[in-house]
Amino acid sequence: MSTPKILLTGATGFMGGTILTTLLSSSSTSSSQEIPLPITCLVRTPEAAAKLTATYGPSLLHPILFASLDDTSSLTTAASSHDIVIHTSLSYHTPSALALLAGLAQRKRVTGQKVWMIHTSGTSNVADFPVSRKRYVSSDDFVLDDEEDDVYSFERDREKEWGYGQRATEIAVVEGGLELGVETVVVMCPTIFGVGTGLFNRVSIQVPAYIRAGIEHGRVVVVGEGKGVWNYVHVQDMADLYLLVVGRIVKRDGEGLPMGKKGILFCENGMFSWMDAARGAAQVLFEEGLVEENKVECVDRAEGARVLGSLMGFVDEDIIEVALSSNARTRASVGRRLGWVPTRGEEEWKKGFKDDLKEILRTRGGR
Repeated sequence: MSTPKILLTGATGFMGGTILTTLLSSSSTSSSQEIPLPITCLVRTPEAAAKLTATYGPSLLHPILFASLDDTSSLTTAASSHDIVIHTSLSYHTPSALALLAGLAQRKRVTGQKVWMIHTSGTSNVADFPVSRKRYVSSDDFVLDDEEDDVYSFERDREKEWGYGQRATEIAVVEGGLELGVETVVVMCPTIFGVGTGLFNRVSIQVPAYIRAGIEHGRVVVVGEGKGVWNYVHVQDMADLYLLVVGRIVKRDGEGLPMGKKGILFCENGMFSWMDAARGAAQVLFEEGLVEENKVECVDRAEGARVLGSLMGFVDEDIIEVALSSNARTRASVGRRLGWVPTRGEEEWKKGFKDDLKEILRTRGGR
């Protein structure tokens, strides 16, 4: 492959911003994962474009303005002049993902070389319904392994039972890539913790939702009994996995990297229960005097949606259940086989609650 051109979406987001800084910092000649520059970033506003360019410089980063993810023609045009697309924007927006795939397919027809889509998804796609028990419920020892298990077929079966936007988009990306001849790799993230390194949004969604809800309502709640178990991963370890995948494509033409239906990669370095997460939030809020009691209140789905829904960006009770009270145990065997070594575990996870609160208060103009 000649020197590939990279396009990144979501550079102003928590994940995308951290992935961007990780890719840029790897560009020194001493790095074994040297990434070709500049990286093209799709951004919505001139202000964001100016800030990115002023910070990193035109030799490292080239911003392209577009209206929104619904501006599919612009997305296709942008992707058509690149060989690798790293898509970290809304993971449930199918039209934008397919528009990027279409642009990559155009690029392949012109160059005759492989093109790649690295799509971001999440492990709520494989989660269950342990509170309402209205659909499937996993056993306590059920863990999906991205090397040993057919994750694609598992998701297809779940999607037939209940349509879920993020999962439907991921399936569409995998199947669209096979149809168009675009190599696809999906990185399916669990709960991400830690403060990001980007210029804009620097906190995640799930744990900060507990913290923000505690600040706004003066109480910390968990849906059901909080017994559901998920994985966590630090945002920098997550970004390092993207770096590894991109480096494997750039340096070795994807050697050893699973693609298509087999190319769904997990990303984890520990497990927690939702009660653990709620208690962690309650502890730091109590220490800062932002709640009167260091306790967690167990609530039903309706109350959970009322308290937490707006802070998660949705109030649907089913989505609240899979996103904040379900089981989604995974094992990232592929990444580890390829050399991914996450280094931030339980100690950093526990510290992350205080870090999140500090960042939330900073952006709110608090203490």
